[in-house]
Amino acid sequence: MIAFLTDWGSNSYYVGVTKVVMREINRMVEIIDICHDIRPYSIRHGAYVLQRAIKDLPADAVFLAVVDPGVGTSRKPIMMVLKDGRRLVGPDNGLFTLAAEEYGIHEIRELENREYHRGNSRSFHGRDIFAPVAAHVDAGVEPAKLGSRLMSFEYLKYKKPAREGNVLSGEVAFYDNFGNLETNVPEALANDFEEGEILEIGKGRKPFKATFGNTYYDVNPGNLLAHFDSSGFLEITVNKGSARELLAIEEGEPITIVKT
Repeated sequence: MIAFLTDWGSNSYYVGVTKVVMREINRMVEIIDICHDIRPYSIRHGAYVLQRAIKDLPADAVFLAVVDPGVGTSRKPIMMVLKDGRRLVGPDNGLFTLAAEEYGIHEIRELENREYHRGNSRSFHGRDIFAPVAAHVDAGVEPAKLGSRLMSFEYLKYKKPAREGNVLSGEVAFYDNFGNLETNVPEALANDFEEGEILEIGKGRKPFKATFGNTYYDVNPGNLLAHFDSSGFLEITVNKGSARELLAIEEGEPITIVKT
């Protein structure tokens, strides 16, 4: 199985031709589209979506992730093998940071062996390097054949979640299509939150009050709700509205949640 994630958009031909390349190499491959609407150039958005999606993939899956604003530059094409066996193929630009931290790294290979490439485009490594490598790996090619071993990788800087007393801190991971604010604060830091409790969401000097609950309908339409999403992270929403519009906090900005 190859799980496929990009920022290419669903209205371009890039996704389709890249799938054709994978199928030409490996006719039996199963390709799962995770998302092709990562915000353009947003490595951070891609890293957080990858971190959430990978939890549901089988251990023998290959994750093909291409959010690559530096395509054609000196950034390396790599495959990262996690300690649980999952394999990540894509650019070495920080995209794999969160998955690497959570699951641990077994090895990293630079994709130097052109035998497993398709072409030499400077601007479409997704089609010419990453997709063919993913297809070959899914078909059983061993990592050692792909290229030399790397001892480090590019790290995405981000504000790690923390708690001090009743104050939780982290950052905005991304917004979904409904305008729900996804944080990087895990449930483990807030497992004492109780349904109906009022929280203060920090935004500069003007905190917003949100009710902690379990479902979107625990508050009236237009009101703020905080709850743990299906991936186990704190999500801030507006019932039948947009937390993004209400809070005006952007992706990557720090956020605080105060248990009152």
